Order: sequence, then C-alpha cells, then structure tokens
Amino acid sequence: MERGGPPSRGRLEELGAEPRNRFARQERPSGGRVDTRQKAGRPEPRGRFARDERRPDPRNRFEQDRRPGRAGGGRAFREERFEPRGRGGRGGRGGGEGLETATVEGILHVHRDGYGFVHPSSGEGDNIFLPPQEAARALDNDRVIVEAWGRPGRMEGRLVQVVGRTRQLAVGTYMERGRRHALVIPYDKNLQTQGNIRVPPTQMARDGDVVKVRLGIGAELLEPGEGLFGEVAGSLGKPGDPSTEVLSIAYSQGFSDEFPPEVMDEADSIRPVVTEEEARGEERRDLRQMALVTIDGEDARDFDDAVYAEPHPQGWRLVVAIADVTHYVREGTALDAEALRRATSVYLPDRVLPMLPERLSNGICSLRPEEDRLCMVADMVLDKSGRLVSSELYPGVMRSHARCTYNEVQDVLDGKDVPHRNAFKPHFERLMELARVLMRMRKERGAIDFNLPEHKVVMGEDGLPARMERRERKDSHRLIEECMLAANEAVAKFFADQGLPSVYRYHGEPDEEKLAVFAQLAQAYGFRLQAEELSSRDLNAFMAQLQGHPEERALNQLLLRSMMQAVYTASDIGHYGLAAEYYLHFTSPIRRYPDLLVHRLLKAHWSRGGQERSPAQLEREEQRLEDMASQSSERERAAMQVEREVVSFYAALMMKDRLGEEFAATVAGIVEFGFFVELDEVHVEGLVRADSLGFGTRFDKTLHSLTLPGGFRVRVGQKARVRLVNVNLALRRIEFEALEVAGRTVKALEAVERQEQKVQKHQLREERKQAARAAREKERKERWGRPERVVGEHELSMAEAEALRAAEARAVEQAPAEQVETAEVAPPTVERQTESVEIVERHIPTAPAGFDRIRALAALDAREGGEVTEETVQAVPPKRRKKAAAAAEEKPARAKRAAAGARKKTAPRAAKKAAARGTGAKKKAPVAKKAAAKKPARATKKTARVAAAKKTPAAKKTTRASAAKRTAAPKPRASAAKAKGSAKAKKTAPARKAKKR
Repeated sequence: MERGGPPSRGRLEELGAEPRNRFARQERPSGGRVDTRQKAGRPEPRGRFARDERRPDPRNRFEQDRRPGRAGGGRAFREERFEPRGRGGRGGRGGGEGLETATVEGILHVHRDGYGFVHPSSGEGDNIFLPPQEAARALDNDRVIVEAWGRPGRMEGRLVQVVGRTRQLAVGTYMERGRRHALVIPYDKNLQTQGNIRVPPTQMARDGDVVKVRLGIGAELLEPGEGLFGEVAGSLGKPGDPSTEVLSIAYSQGFSDEFPPEVMDEADSIRPVVTEEEARGEERRDLRQMALVTIDGEDARDFDDAVYAEPHPQGWRLVVAIADVTHYVREGTALDAEALRRATSVYLPDRVLPMLPERLSNGICSLRPEEDRLCMVADMVLDKSGRLVSSELYPGVMRSHARCTYNEVQDVLDGKDVPHRNAFKPHFERLMELARVLMRMRKERGAIDFNLPEHKVVMGEDGLPARMERRERKDSHRLIEECMLAANEAVAKFFADQGLPSVYRYHGEPDEEKLAVFAQLAQAYGFRLQAEELSSRDLNAFMAQLQGHPEERALNQLLLRSMMQAVYTASDIGHYGLAAEYYLHFTSPIRRYPDLLVHRLLKAHWSRGGQERSPAQLEREEQRLEDMASQSSERERAAMQVEREVVSFYAALMMKDRLGEEFAATVAGIVEFGFFVELDEVHVEGLVRADSLGFGTRFDKTLHSLTLPGGFRVRVGQKARVRLVNVNLALRRIEFEALEVAGRTVKALEAVERQEQKVQKHQLREERKQAARAAREKERKERWGRPERVVGEHELSMAEAEALRAAEARAVEQAPAEQVETAEVAPPTVERQTESVEIVERHIPTAPAGFDRIRALAALDAREGGEVTEETVQAVPPKRRKKAAAAAEEKPARAKRAAAGARKKTAPRAAKKAAARGTGAKKKAPVAKKAAAKKPARATKKTARVAAAKKTPAAKKTTRASAAKRTAAPKPRASAAKAKGSAKAKKTAPARKAKKR
C-alpha cells in the first residue's frame, strides 16, 4: 500500500504507459499566490500542468550532452572505433552519410533475444533500438550514451559509452574447472547472452552450489580473457531453493540484499537513540505530548509517518509527522550515495530490499512507539469542505503513542471491541470524519479513484508460497491515504509559493488518441463516455458507473493503461490523476529518495533564513535535482518490475503441482495472442492462447475482444472455466486451456468451427473444379475450334465416359459374329477425314477434354481392321493420349500408322477370344487368319510410304493421297515371295515391339 501518494503505487503509476510527451496547458492567471518567483529571477509557470519555460527544451538534450566536461555535445571525445558506420558496416547499421544523428543518454534494457532498447533518461522522445551486436557491449540496465538516428517511432543507434553500471551482483551455479579456473553459469537470461562469468576459485562454495557474484572485480586474480568476470561473494546453497531465483530477479534490476562496507561503517556510527541535545537542536518543536499514532500493515517494520487530528474553529487541524531521515543521511556521504543509487525500497513477499541499512530504516529513523524520534512536521488547518486554509512546516521531536494496524483501526471504527485500542476510538473517529471530507473534496475537484484490487502472496513456514490473498481496501486505508495526500499537497504548495526548486511528482494529461479508443470501447460495453474534451471529472463519473459492474475491474485497468505514467521531475508541476495543482512526495523518506530530497531542500531553505539565491544558482540547483529525479523515476520502474516478476514466479511455483485441474475464472484482459484470466478462488493470472481456441480467432482492437471462428466474442469480465495445461518457472508463465466462456463450451464452438471449415473447403474445392473445367474448355476451343459435346444436362466426368465406353465394348463383344466380321474398306482420304470422324463420333461417347478426336481416329482404324473389341475402345493412358493428340493434330497419317500398330497387338488377342466362344470359332478363324495375312503386306507398304515421304518431303501430301488410293483397291492373292516376306515381318514384330518399349 503506497503511503503519501495515489491510493496505490500501481494505481496511477504502475500500469500507465511510458511518458513520451509532457502536456502543457494554456496560460491562466496565477491567482493570489505569493509572487516571489519573479523576485528570485524565476518565471511563473503557465498553469497546472505546465513546464518551466526557463529550462531548455528537452529536445536539446539530443543535441548537447548534459554531462560535465563534454564540450561539443559529447561527440568530440569519441574514439575512432566508435565513429558512425555507414549502411554497409557491421550488421548493416550505422549513422550513415547524410543522416542527422543525436547523442542521447538513457537506460539500456536488453531483450532475451539479444537486441535492446535505450530509454532516454529525460523521459522525452522515443526509445532507441540497438541491434544485438551493439547491445552485447553493455549489460541490462546500464546507463549508456548512444548515437541515434531515424524517424519518430523508428529510432535506432549505436553504443558510444557506458556511463554507469547499475548491476553489481549476479546469481548462478558455481563450476570448478581444475585447480586454477572456475566459472559461474548465471541464472539471468540476459546475462547468459554474454556467456559464463569467470571467477577465481573460492573455498566459500563447492562445485554445483548456487552463489552470488560481485561483477567487475578480481581481474588481477584471473588470466587475461574476454567476457564477464567477478568474484564469488557468498554461497546460497544448493539449486532448487526459490529464494535464489528471487535474488536473481532483484539483482537483474540492480538491487542488492547487502550494503557496501563503507555504508555499513557509517550506519554503525550512528547512535541508536535520540539524545536530548538532538531533541533541542535545529529549533525543533516538542510534540512528545501530542497523541500521534502510526497506522500500518501487520507486517510493516519501518514506520515513517504518524497522524493526529483535532477540531479547529475554521474546520480541522491535521498534524502529519514524518521521520527526519536527513538528520542521519547527510549529503556527500556514502550513505547518501547508496540511497540515491537504489532510490527506493523493494518490498517482496518474503523479504525487503531497503534503500537504507536496517540500523536506520528499522531503527533510529522508524517511529517506534514510546521512543523519542526526530521528525519533520506538516501542520495544516483545513476548512469544513476540506480545502487548505493555512499550513506550517517545521522540524520537531515526537513520541508515538501507539503502533496501530489497519485491521485494528477498522475494527474500532466498526464498533468492535479491541481492548488495547478502544482508548483511541475518538481519535480514530475524528481522523475518519476528516478523511471523508477530504475524499468528497477531491471527488468534486475531479480526482480519479482507481478502485483496483491488490493481491498479496502469503508465505508458508517452509518458505514456499501458500496462497494468494486479495487485499481489501478498507476505510482505515483511505484514512491514512487522505492524510498523506493532504500533507504532500501542502508542502508542494509551499515550494511553489516560495519559488524554490524541488522534485515534484508529475502526472500529465492522458493521450487524446488513447482516451478516444477507450471511450469507444466503453460505448461498446454500453456506457456513455464522450471522448471530446474528456476531463478527469468526467472519468471519475464514468468510474462511478462501473461500481458493481462485471467489467469494473477490467475497464479500470484499461483506463489506467491509457494514462501517462507519473514521474519525478524538477520542472513540471501538477498531477492529473489527483486533480492537484501542486503535488510532490514528502511522507516516505525511509523508502523513497525524492522524499528525502524534499526534506533536505526544506532544511537548506531554513538554514539560509529565507535568503534568495541568484538565477545561476537556481539553474544549477534545478539541473542537479533533475538528474536525481530521473534516477529516482528509473529506479522506481525497476522496483515495480522486480515486484511483478517475483509475484509471477511465486504464482507459477504455487501452481506447478496442479496441472490438469479445472478452475473457475474471469476474463481479465484481451491481447492479440489470447486472453488473460484470473482464477476466482486462487487469485492467480494466466494466459489462454489464441491458437488453442481454433484456427481463425481474430483480435478486435476496436471492441477489445477476441472473435472466435463461430462468431462468438470473448470480452473482459466474462466468466470462464479453464484447465491448467502448462507452468514454466523459468519464464514465470502460466497457461490455461479454455473449457467454457460465458456459459458456452469451447469444444462446441470448435465443432461449429470444424463444420464451417468443412463447408468452406467443399465450396473451395467445387470452385477449383469449375475453374479447371473452364480452363480445359477454353484450351479445347483454342485448339480444336469446336464446342464441347454434352451428354444430358451435365458434362460427363472421366469415370462416366470410361463406363460408357466399357458398356459399348461389351455390346460389341456380345453382337453376332456376322456383324463383327467386316469387309475390307478403303481408309478415307485426307479430304474426307473430318467427315469420317464426325460419323464415328455419333457412336462413341464424347470425352470432356480434347481426347475425343484421338479416340475417334482409333475407332476408325479399328473399323478399317474389320473388328471392334473392348481393347480397341479402352481409354489410352494419359502420356500416350498426349502423344497421339499431338500426332493427330500435326500429321493425321502418323496417327493412322499408330492405330495400325495397335491392331497388330490386339488382333491375336481377338482371335483367341473368338476361338474360345465355341460355335462361332470356326467362322471367325478364317477371318482372323485372313486379317493376319494382310497386315504384313500393309506394314510393308506403309514402310515404303514412310521412306518415300522422307525422300520427297515437299510432295508428301500427293504421295499420301496416291498411296491411300492404291491401298483402297482390291489386292490379288499374295505370291509365295510375298508370303515369305509377310512371315519374316511377323517374326520380327515382337522384336520391334520390345525395342520400342
């Protein structure tokens, strides 16, 4: 639970988009504020969300580096090997000639695939892409300087220099390689791309132990080499302990569970109690008799705020006392440098990685009950409507009267008997009454209250996650939140009125395009929300409509993602989400460095006695504060990333033994590759992949839904039933299979999808068939120039045509022998060939393609041979059809010769069949013998014609005609010589046939 900020660290800051463009409103009168800025040489800001115009345009940071001693924008210091490469250089990337480049400082984030992005430290401009060969020259989260080029949204660059290394530690498996060599295999995927870590052999760990390594030291103990190196800092035990994975996640973002020795030495030198001298120093006011109490969670250990309220003639007096950390963390010390490097504490389910050593965070700086503590006080007077009338800031000394918890305060407010807290009931009731007044005032002002549930991992005694609990946001939480918000606004107003530089908490207005998309989505869900001139008050009214709605949580999260991310800055003023004109963080200096900075600036102002400074001094001060604010913003995002990844890891660890179980869930989010669900009882989130929902699942960006193949839409807020199918601890990922969505069975939806696919495939197949038929018809018309014959209403398929031909052949076989026996008929001449084909086509079925002419020629040749059999009318194989078709088109006589060759093959078979029929065998035998005797003669004549055609190609038409006439005349009985030649030809026919094959 965030203290002194928006209702939660994640409500306005965690899920928002990265800030890209700061929003500045138009000028408006400054009201009745103290006009001390102009006297100090500092111009007045233009409005609630304005940027200080005295500061240079952030875009100038792309042209001139801000680091000291870097003349010429930081480009003159480059080594020759860092000069921009042209497009033909390594990796195909580089500045290139004619491309305008800019020098940018930022934080490098390396992807597991090797490439990386540099996020500008200023928060302005697009992220800069680095190819793998450039990203490999630095570590993840390093502060780097890059040279960038490109266009908005497509910026790329090269690494110039590593300014600072955020990461100091790593976790991995220790492996010995002989007596003089050892290495550590890192757990972190980003470090694995750099290779193993070379370390000197150590006695602190055994081979196979999990160790933590301090990077960048111990080079003198290693042989020269490339890659990462370091020294083993300690053993964490054997593999399999979840705490090692948690530490690896924290180390990957630059956090640590230990402090440097010099920091610990300074912390140990601080006295653990407040002396009377310290209590009376710095003009402190004594508040030890005031009934200040702390209210925190049950597991809290650092108490940095205490509250007190009482009636006032004008309304209310509210006193907020905050631990005075600056008294112990002085500027320029090792403690201060380490606190700035960390910038925030990281709160994990099983541990805390504090910003300050425990001697301070849980000791002298923590407002423990019944112990004197130094504090910084915001003493405010509020009217009956909750608006600030006056405020006074001063140092003090206090003694907490009670260490209360949220549950205890809530029980007292609910009228329950809490023996050790009943005495504070009037105090709690006054605070709650004031909190309600403040909540009503902020709502009227237009503050957005994101009522999002929070979840907490409950650890078991064995150190493993036991369950996930949903944190209920109670009135006791709101009580403390409102008191902290009031104090933060009062201190921010003091700095603005006095014209003092400070570190503000800035939250700009949301992007208009994102709001328009969200408004369209809300309208699709049946809510009224107009995107034009949408104010924070309109959004708050819209969220009031969501209360109790099934889509409340999902739409709240979507709206939060459309917001800008809150950042720390020294120049921008205003907080859109809180509808506050001035806002900063003052109430948590133990765990946030910006709060400590504000305390230090207040003390510096008091020590000067209100003396004004020159504009140059103010400029330098603001520049220094801006750098520290940028560091704080970056570390805050890193801490949130660690917290999310650790919770995801514990959730996966908790679910790994429950594969195959079914759970009731709610659709929590929609993405292009599927949708996320949250289990109703376990409170764990996981992904249902789109490819598991069937082919054709589409993401509708406008309605923010997934459309399944059957037309059903998956939307946020719908109830579902899922089955756990995969848990990946390395990637901290949980995957489910959807069984039901909104009462509909996904298998039934898949059956509908399969039926639709079947119908579509059938339609597509029919369309392809029709297209193929049309193409064949077109080709046939182009080649033969005659329309296709159709039997009945539909075109015959190949199978039907073959069946008709087979039936015709059977009819011929069953005919009387007299009809089968035919006389010698002279083959038609070339001029009459077309007419003959047409006559034959009346008796032979027409094929659907261009093979009808070839079959007709084959039947004609069979008729010339005097016998029609089944073999004669059978379909010709495709390759032979094609050859025969080409021959018939180019040279009809050649086709006739091919048919004659076929008769040689079929005649003996026909004779055998005729002999087997019984009574008709005697009549058919002479005919077959006569036909067999004639074939060699015709073959001899045809051979002669071929030879003559080769000798006289110019007169081949005349030769063919005369040869046809000669063969048509009746022939006398063959002589003995001719019979001998015929026998010779008959003897060599099988040999020619085998050779042809």
